[in-house]
Amino acid sequence: MSSLKDIHALLDAAVQAGNAAADAISDHAADPFAVMLLQRIRLATAEYRKSRDELKVAMIALHKKSQLADLKK
Repeated sequence: MSSLKDIHALLDAAVQAGNAAADAISDHAADPFAVMLLQRIRLATAEYRKSRDELKVAMIALHKKSQLADLKK
């Protein structure tokens, strides 16, 4: 089973790949298909970014909760 850190790394890689793809496609802004593809890539990248950021917040919260539990022992 993948750890949360592994999943976070994969989401981060997806964000980076999406950004790279958007940069490559933006050179073809005159092509209507490229414009449509660029919009879809940007939307997908935004979703991956949101998921990555939400996962990071959850990981921090779990870490803090674990620290508090350790202090109570």
